Amino acid sequence: MKSDVELDFQLWATSIPPRRISELTKIQPDVQFLKGERNSKLVLPRENLWAIRSKVASDKVEDHWDELEGVLFGEKEALREVARTGSAKLTIIINSKLRIPSIIIPPRMSAFAAFLGAFIEIDHIQP
Repeated sequence: MKSDVELDFQLWATSIPPRRISELTKIQPDVQFLKGERNSKLVLPRENLWAIRSKVASDKVEDHWDELEGVLFGEKEALREVARTGSAKLTIIINSKLRIPSIIIPPRMSAFAAFLGAFIEIDHIQP
């Protein structure tokens, strides 16, 4: 079953290159692009980008956070240092044509975002 909810953690516009973030944290991201790496002519992406996305089949944000927290929490100090050189964001992605599931942000996720100085964003994508 594919869920209508995903959770994405991103570090962007950091002065630390994405590959170095992977080395520092020992976390394999789903996306890592150096500024201009995808398209040097158009300078896309326009900023460094490092991101990891949940893969659990659930419509509960807490289930998605449980998955990412297990990967990110042990490296929270390193992630905070990287985030200080740019920005951090947790995006709750909703892929739904019909209903928007109830979005409950777990306190542990809010605390992690606050620790990093990260934004929490909700992005409703209508396929």
